[in-house]
Parts: sequence; structure tokens; C-alpha cells
Amino acid sequence: MNLVSMLKKAVLKIAAAVPRKAAPSSALSRKTPSPLSDRLLSDALRLAELPSPSEKEEARTAFLLERLEAIGCAPTVDEFGNVTALVAKEDRRAGDESEEGPLLLFADVGTSRWHPLGCFARVDARSAKGSGIADSLGAAALLSVAECVLSKSLKPARDLLLLFAARSLDDPRCEVFRELADAPHLRPAFAFGLRGVGLGALSSRQLGTYRIGISAKTGGGEETRDAVSVVVAVAQKLSGVRWDSDGLTTCRIRRVVAGTGFGCQPTEGVIDVELESPDGGVLELARKAVTATAETVGRESGASLSVSLLGHIPVGDPEVTAELVAVVRKSMKNLKIRTWERPGADPASFLSTLGIPALSIGLSDGAEGLAADELDIQSIDAGRRLLFDLIEKAALK
Repeated sequence: MNLVSMLKKAVLKIAAAVPRKAAPSSALSRKTPSPLSDRLLSDALRLAELPSPSEKEEARTAFLLERLEAIGCAPTVDEFGNVTALVAKEDRRAGDESEEGPLLLFADVGTSRWHPLGCFARVDARSAKGSGIADSLGAAALLSVAECVLSKSLKPARDLLLLFAARSLDDPRCEVFRELADAPHLRPAFAFGLRGVGLGALSSRQLGTYRIGISAKTGGGEETRDAVSVVVAVAQKLSGVRWDSDGLTTCRIRRVVAGTGFGCQPTEGVIDVELESPDGGVLELARKAVTATAETVGRESGASLSVSLLGHIPVGDPEVTAELVAVVRKSMKNLKIRTWERPGADPASFLSTLGIPALSIGLSDGAEGLAADELDIQSIDAGRRLLFDLIEKAALK
């Protein structure tokens, strides 16, 4: 073997030993199948950056109003900051009062999980992660619907009424559903609520909830118990109660906080309780029992306890929603979206108790977390197609 051959062989051997740059895998090179889904996700991330919650969600509603007005909508804002926009179907005749009621699409604008450091999402080929981004996906989808209808790329079967709820839909002060139901020309024929995660989820057992806050104040003297022991006593009493014979009603302690500092005895504490039941009557009795328990502990401990209602969703009427559930199930089957059971409370139950068929649908696969949400980017297009299919084809008799 001559010198040239030896050198050539050595070079080839070294080249073979150098690691080659791996080709991108199909999983990492996947892209969102539709530009509409890209735009939807972009709007959701932009909304998620804006501070929340606030009394009227001023920052977020300002963004929504600017976008709606730019595409030719004429939104209205009520005294609580809720934004509504009526988008007429293409062949709607002006002044025709024989038209059926609109399809109501609604979503919460705000979130309780916004964080100034976590609101800027991290996005890669698979997922988007950030605090509260799941809660902004519904409002972003409403924007997408309005844009597509006005650009004639989406042709709804009936007029659409879009509701961007600035006040949380489970807020006891929220009367927006009742106001729409009582308005002669705005009463929805049926309705869909939009939530960020839970694509394919349907519930055959609708639940109602109460969120209750109990605050305790003690004198701090030797004759009274400290606030920690008071709120813990309330939690222990509630955790030991069996609310119904079948065990279907639950009581969860969501938060326990007691103030301490500088070596002093804690004199203030807070406990948040969540009640959940498929029986409206039992749910009401459980709410009264929580108040009575707090009052009893207060008397026994010498502390001052106050009870406030933080949130409420009624038990829905399954007979009212049965046909709508069948329509959604059929649409999911046609789009090859796997359905799964998700029992729980749904703000759409407010409407079903008023005789209006309504349920909420998830727009993506993912998970909500205290520190950050995670959305599967690929699934967002499936959620968008499901929503558009229901808008174009779904019609109740």
C-alpha cells in the first residue's frame, strides 16, 4: 500500500467517526395544519400576556374591542365589561323577525392563574406552555370565528352571538346569561361554551358547584384560639361529613391560609371550600351546612367567622341538552375526534336551567396547572375544525 492510499484510508476512517447532524424527526418538524390555527394560537398567546384578573378585564377587553372593530364588527360593552357582538349569517334579511334565535358562543376573557413572569409562553414544535394560556384560547377562538364569518370563509347556519365574558361566568353576580335569555331578539336557540382544554370531552352527568370562602378573625389573646387552629377545625369538620347516601356529593378544601409574622399569634385565616353534586337539592343543603359548621366553630372558639359565596354553577338539565350532545358527538365522530367522559360542572348549565340547550367543548388537548398550562399545538386545529363544523352544520329541530 503506497503513502497516498494510506492517507486516504486514514481520512475516511476519521470522517466516519465524526458524528453526523441528525435529520429532524417527523415529530419535531410537525407544523400546525392550518394558518387559521396559527392565528388562533397567536391571539391566545397575546391575550395570555395581558394582566388578569381585574374587575372588568380592561386590558384584555381593549385588545378584543380593537380587533372586533377592525374587522367590521360592532361590539357592545355592558357595565360589567362583558363584550357581545352579533354576527349575521350571509343570507340574513334585515328586519326579518321570523328568523330563529342566534347560536350563542361564549368564553371567559380572564384567568385566575396569570403570573407576570410566566405569562410569556414558550412554544416549540409540539406544545405551548405558559401561565393561564388555556383560559385565553376560548376568547381567541371567538375572534377567529368573527374574522372568518366576515371574510366569508365560514358560513354559519344561523346568526351568531359572541359573548366575551369579562366577569367570570361562575361569579354569583354574573347575570349575563339571564339578560340574553330575556332579550326578545337575542335569546339563543342553543349555545356552545369554549374552554381551552378537554378536546373530545362530553359529560353524561352534569354537576353543580358552590365555591365558598370562610374567613376567621381572632382576638389574639390567651383566651382565644389562634386563626390556624380555627380554620383547621372547620376543615376537619367538613371533611368528615357524608353529604348523601350514595356518596356523590363531595366537599374539597381548596385553600387554607393563616397570617403569621414577627413571632405573633396569627389572628386572621381563610379557607376556601368547593362543594360538588349532581343533585341540586343536596347541593343547597350542603351549602347551608357549611355556613352552619362555620358558625358553630366560631362560637366554640370565640372567633369571628364570616362566610361568602365565591362562585356557583347550577346542576344542568340533561333533558334540555340531550339533543345537542348527540349533535356534538356525531360531529366528533365524523372528524375522528376521540370522545371521553368528563363529569363536572359546566357554566353552560345556567342556560339549560333556562330552557336553552347548551354545553361547553374543549378546543385542544393539554393540561392546566398552577404554574403553567401546556397545550398540544397539533390538537388546536382539530378543535377549530370541530367548532367550525358545529357552526356550519349543527341545527336543532
